[in-house]
Amino acid sequence: MMLKELRECVLKAAKKLREYDLIVMAGGTVAARDPETGYVVITPSGMEYDGLTWEDMCVIDMNLNKIDGKRRHSIASDMFTEILKARPDLNAVTHSHSKYATAFSCLGREIPVITTTQGNLVGGPVPCTSRVHPDPHTLEYLTDIVTTLGSGYALNIRNHGPIAAGRTIEEAIENIITLEVTAHTCYIAEQMGKPYYLTQGETKRAFDFCKSFVGQGT
Repeated sequence: MMLKELRECVLKAAKKLREYDLIVMAGGTVAARDPETGYVVITPSGMEYDGLTWEDMCVIDMNLNKIDGKRRHSIASDMFTEILKARPDLNAVTHSHSKYATAFSCLGREIPVITTTQGNLVGGPVPCTSRVHPDPHTLEYLTDIVTTLGSGYALNIRNHGPIAAGRTIEEAIENIITLEVTAHTCYIAEQMGKPYYLTQGETKRAFDFCKSFVGQGT
């Protein structure tokens, strides 16, 4: 079976969504593009991740055709492939229904940059789409998602939950964890008083510094 290593990484990332309490049961999705083939590995539809193996991860092409795997791929696969089509600089996208970030989506409100950590990793506020999740997805809905993400790394789907992307699976997972922590922190701070939100300049400075100096390098 093909892309074994990438499928193992996608499963490991999916389990982290549960580990960090970002999903319940079979909620949430992880997708990653293989730069060599252009194929996308994505989690299966409607299955809890605890008992799965890498062979349960699905391989599809950008047109949602099944390439390999015994399971049916996520019913929301089109959201992820459309983002990856629009953003060749990204190779991974993940989605959760975490409590505090989703609460912001129910207000149609962006998650502001209230911590330098969000500035470091996500690189800006997390905007919210204008459309409520339809079944099945429509072109207008998918376009709204791609447009809302723009050149950023995260967005919130109105009354549904967040999506975070990254150049790698690890970066995408770190981003979706960070935006939930930030949403929670913002909620607490706003109950306590009037918090300071980072300016665009402060956010950019934090992001540029993190991407240039944090970590072990290559």
